[in-house]
Amino acid sequence: MTVEDAAPAYLLQPAFMADPEPLYARLHNAVPVTRARLRPGLSPWLVSGYEEARKVLSDPLFSVAPASTSRSVRDAIATGPAEEKTALLGRHLLSVDPPDHTRMRRLMSRALTARRMQALQEPIEDFADALLDQLAYREEFDLLSDYALPLAVEVICELIGIPAEDRPRFRACGVLVVRSELDDDASFEQATDEMIGCFTSLIASRRAKAEDDLVSALVAAHEDERLDEYELISLIYQLFFAGHESSAYLITNATLRLLRHDEERAVLRQNPGLIEPLVEEVLRVDGPVKVPTWRFPVQDVELGGVQLRAGEPVLVLLGAASHDPRRFPDPGRFDVHRVFQQHLAFGHGIHHCLGAAVARTEGRIGVTRLFRRFPELHLAVPPEDLRWRNNLMMRGVCELPVRSGTQR
Repeated sequence: MTVEDAAPAYLLQPAFMADPEPLYARLHNAVPVTRARLRPGLSPWLVSGYEEARKVLSDPLFSVAPASTSRSVRDAIATGPAEEKTALLGRHLLSVDPPDHTRMRRLMSRALTARRMQALQEPIEDFADALLDQLAYREEFDLLSDYALPLAVEVICELIGIPAEDRPRFRACGVLVVRSELDDDASFEQATDEMIGCFTSLIASRRAKAEDDLVSALVAAHEDERLDEYELISLIYQLFFAGHESSAYLITNATLRLLRHDEERAVLRQNPGLIEPLVEEVLRVDGPVKVPTWRFPVQDVELGGVQLRAGEPVLVLLGAASHDPRRFPDPGRFDVHRVFQQHLAFGHGIHHCLGAAVARTEGRIGVTRLFRRFPELHLAVPPEDLRWRNNLMMRGVCELPVRSGTQR
């Protein structure tokens, strides 16, 4: 079986999510760019090399705009699961190129101030502690749905400015989004419609009375940046969608890593100050995002010794790029002391994740508070029994059953 044959079979299988390194090694032993047949009419180029990935993610020769590809490719993407076609939904930072992207990112950067993001640290700590207080009475719980996901939703709601009374609806929507499987577009669309309705009402409310939140900042800049109503709603929706799911899986993947590797957990217990490099190594080795949004060459281009034609779909396999032995010596080894990281878990170039600082803070606080409260936390099921999401874009478990160890 060739790499081209193996890649799509693994990309869409839970076995790949549970243990991606064999495919990474196979790709790195072959070529950094290869075809991956996902379904009829859709055979994107799969990029696994580090330098090749950086080029695709940052070079203006590669567009994120769906209009840059053929109608047949857009139709093939549209027939896939909801999370694959987010680039086709709305006009936001992940679906437009400059100059529209420059305009939108300038606006979002102005709203996502360092002060606003730094001010989230105390609320994140409070949210984590409140959730852990509730879990203290339970011997067993699902770390994803009972802790990581509600924490991530609370944080993104706090950042956006969603009122406390509306947050239960967003928590429910967040669960629907994360729980949506490949054949469950209805749940995804239900969550999307409900969130858009909430955002529309919130925008109207902030127009009437501004608050010190991100939506108010976006509404205030609405006229100056020539942002239309559709773009405004798309920006807020994309921030919620991208922000809560990846952060929840960062916390979950980091926790699972520590639960499965006692030596790494012991290192963190002896030196809690290593939580920051540990989160970075989790992002490199077990990052929550498998591939970012689609890319399309705007002209014929050579990449990794392969000729790509204009408009052909391209996917960057972020985990493989961050396991490239040409960049990371002994890439499969988890090492919190790696000096030169520069992984690609948050992307690269003009589409680098604007919320990376918030996600890192959530990961650091979420994991630290969890193990401080439950030092004897352990898996409630054998690792091989964990169910992994059958999802092209995200890497994570469907649930993570754990026991607190407080009542053993």
